[in-house]
Amino acid sequence: MKKYFTALLFASLSLLVGCNGSSGDNPTASESQTVNSITLAILNASGQSQQSFQANDEVQLLATVLDSNGQIIAGRSVSFETTIGSLAVSSRLTNEQGQASVTVTNIELAAGAGTATATIGELTASDDFEFLQATAVQAPSLASQLLVDGQVTSQFKADQQAQIIARLTTNANQPIVNEIVTFTADIGTLNTTTALTNSQGEAKVTLVSDGQIGAGVVVASLGEDSEVTPSQFNYEIIAADAVIVDEGIRIGHIDASGTFNEGEVLLGSDTISAGGTLGLTVDLVDSEGNRINTPTPVSFSSNCVQSGDATVDESVFTIKGSANATFEDLSCAGSSGIDDAIVASITVNGVTSIASSTVSIAGEQLGSIEFTSAEPTSIVLKGTGGQGQQETSTLTFTVRSALGNPLAQQAVDFSLSTQVGGMTLSPTSGLTNSQGIVTVKVTAGTVPTAVRVTAKSTMNVSNETIEVQTQSDLLSVNTGLPEQRSVTLSTDISNPEAGDISGVEAQITARLADNFNNPVPDGTTVNFTTEGGAIEPSCITTNGACSVTWTSAEPRVPDHRITILATALGHETFFDTNGNNTFDDNDGTAIVNSTVSSGRGRQVAQASGFVDMSEAWRDDDEDNQYDAGEVFLDFNNDNSFTTQDGLFNGPQCQGARCAAEDNQAIHVRKAIVMVMASSSASFTLSDGAGDTFRSNITNIRQNVPSISDGSSQRFELFVSDTALQAMPRDTQVTVTSTAGELFGQTEFTFDDRLSAVTLEFLISNPAGGEPQTGVLEVTITAPSGTTTSMSPLTINLN
Repeated sequence: MKKYFTALLFASLSLLVGCNGSSGDNPTASESQTVNSITLAILNASGQSQQSFQANDEVQLLATVLDSNGQIIAGRSVSFETTIGSLAVSSRLTNEQGQASVTVTNIELAAGAGTATATIGELTASDDFEFLQATAVQAPSLASQLLVDGQVTSQFKADQQAQIIARLTTNANQPIVNEIVTFTADIGTLNTTTALTNSQGEAKVTLVSDGQIGAGVVVASLGEDSEVTPSQFNYEIIAADAVIVDEGIRIGHIDASGTFNEGEVLLGSDTISAGGTLGLTVDLVDSEGNRINTPTPVSFSSNCVQSGDATVDESVFTIKGSANATFEDLSCAGSSGIDDAIVASITVNGVTSIASSTVSIAGEQLGSIEFTSAEPTSIVLKGTGGQGQQETSTLTFTVRSALGNPLAQQAVDFSLSTQVGGMTLSPTSGLTNSQGIVTVKVTAGTVPTAVRVTAKSTMNVSNETIEVQTQSDLLSVNTGLPEQRSVTLSTDISNPEAGDISGVEAQITARLADNFNNPVPDGTTVNFTTEGGAIEPSCITTNGACSVTWTSAEPRVPDHRITILATALGHETFFDTNGNNTFDDNDGTAIVNSTVSSGRGRQVAQASGFVDMSEAWRDDDEDNQYDAGEVFLDFNNDNSFTTQDGLFNGPQCQGARCAAEDNQAIHVRKAIVMVMASSSASFTLSDGAGDTFRSNITNIRQNVPSISDGSSQRFELFVSDTALQAMPRDTQVTVTSTAGELFGQTEFTFDDRLSAVTLEFLISNPAGGEPQTGVLEVTITAPSGTTTSMSPLTINLN
């Protein structure tokens, strides 16, 4: 006869845990190695860590993949992304060192900052880097000239031959040899169109008239694809019986009345404004005062041009004896103005003649003042400085003109937004240097605070005062010490397989912050002690954090629970009621919290008061009380454990509750508990109602009652290590049965935890089935491969 039954619906099965932690999510089974961490380094071409690169540099991204034991993992795919530049490939397999690397190139030579990211599974690591504007590399230079009988000239007779010499040099004026130079000439014939540079960097060819007369241009170049600018000059071939221009050529200018003013450049104006332009004119005449009609190159320059603070048309050919050029001021005038001597020169047959005039450039007007930097951005209270802790900060400002140029010799006045605690500023005024830069030093007082520096500059222009000012970014003045409420201690694994195996490592990380919750200064020392295993004694903070390595070893403790204590020199926590960043009589009285003193707990924020603390000790028995024999740190060197003193132990204190000067600090502390879990497991299988069927803890072996048709049997499986603590992380628990149907939690992976687990499941006998006998089995496998198995339990289905 067919029987019908209603299946049981299990909405949820509870995971019972001990009092010391919660279970969290249950990860799935992994391969032989489970990826636990990925780090990303940004390197330059030499393999050194770097964040700023030139726009044409290559950047290497190096990812390192480790498992939970800190061991390298090879043969895993890592994906890379970047928000600036281009990746050669987007993913790579880790090598035998657990590393995968790719190259970032900046094809567009873009300047800016971006983020690189490496990803494996759900884990990512990222870091920022930047491309700076590529520094232009000056190309080699090519200069050429025309010589007749060894003398430089711009003309020769039809019955003469001239030599053209092109000289190729580096930007350091060193000759470049064995480069092909190509020559062209508009008039006449070259003996060859190409020549190789010699040891002096010179390439030489010969030019003859070949019956042609007239003016033309010679061009010397290194080819179409070369970055070197071609060199060219004008020349003239005259008749064999013509008269060469005499060497009495003069340079100056012809005024409106027709008078030649030798040695003077004609200026469009005697005065220009800052950033203005000016027309320049010179005329060339011979010894008889006649204009020189032959095109002749005229060179222009000035002091401002040579310093790079102005521009001018540096070489201009005369047209009918006259040459015109344009001068432009860029940043030469400064704030007070300047007189610049402009010089025009010609060289004929090796003889150089010059003309000059002086232009007055008006001073630049004040435009802006900018905050540039503060180094460092955080300083410590007066009298508390030391290694890595500075009591002064240097602030830098830049003054610019209305044209955006740095303004030199400009007076700047400084002021502080607060002078609380005797904070000072030096100097109170200063002058900008040639780069428009001026600096000021801020020295901390005795009170923690945040401060800004105001920089102001003024200029009088035409009886009107121009004023500009700016403020610096916030500069933090703090104790330079960690405060108790801002100390954090963590481990990358709470339950390593360390009860039976030595050499297993865990990374212990301390993070410390000051009263403003800013990271403590780099170089702060954190000390460590451990109840079990071995631990590195100390580490030095960077960006408020540092890590040490704990290693499994003797001593081991019977309950497998060990306490690790981290301490640093700091001060007690106080709650500031009046906002003066100092504990005073208005801020309340002592708060005693034994969990804070032990390093295990935290103090929630209060309206007032300070957390009064004892000397630090390692609370091995986890009772939040100091017990004789427990390790303690004798801060006051009295050879005994000292409890709370009712006084605030910190440097920023005023009033009746301040500790003595030699006791204005404490050991801030934080403690964590780890389980040195055994490889073998303890277990108890029961029905949850008082009957135990199997236990390797109490050595019970008892049969399970037969399960009647359409019924089920409930089970509870307690699993721990041999000290009733959590099994090692990633331990696998598996429940199987060859009879009936299993429902509930029959597979479990230990996560990062301190406590044991209890799993609940059912074996159901479907109604109408045939009687059946099978076995229920439990297998517990530690990460090392050590297996604990329950002897098979007979299951009878009626």
